[in-house]
Amino acid sequence: MDDDLNVQTWLDKYGDYLYSYAFLKVKDRHIAEDMVQETLFAAIAAKNTFSGQSTIRTWLTGILKHKIIDHFRRQSRVTAIGDLVDQDDEDNLDYFFRNSGSWIEKPESFPSPESALQQQQFQTIFQRCLSGLKTRQAEIFLAREVHEMNNEEICKHFSITTTNAWVLLHRARLALIRCLKIHWIDR
Repeated sequence: MDDDLNVQTWLDKYGDYLYSYAFLKVKDRHIAEDMVQETLFAAIAAKNTFSGQSTIRTWLTGILKHKIIDHFRRQSRVTAIGDLVDQDDEDNLDYFFRNSGSWIEKPESFPSPESALQQQQFQTIFQRCLSGLKTRQAEIFLAREVHEMNNEEICKHFSITTTNAWVLLHRARLALIRCLKIHWIDR
């Protein structure tokens, strides 16, 4: 049990999971890293109060959830007017499709994901594009593509219908394609 309460063990065993969870929620790698660091500091301060009624991972995730909530509370004190309007219904699909439903400009295939992701410049541009998505679209995209959740898990986790999940994922992909085309492929 003493080894389980070792901070280095927490970082080795749960660091990647905590970072992925935080990134899924905040969509910014620097903020996600800060959230994990704050979580570990809080856990260090409270490790003598850990009762063992849950797993260490569950305990750390609970602390992380509180840190994320605190982050959004601080952030919500300043709200842009655009954030108050749900613009999902205002998406202009005419940018992508003709009246017949065919593509105006069919998306080109992307380079190999492995080679592209290894390039720091691509990661930076992808992060910027991902941050430009609406919150729910980014959450659904990350849940599906990064965390490899299936549609049933996504619908249950986000309390949405299958159709809504599909639409959000589709719109996220289209927006990412457009952004990556502008900032990466056509540069």
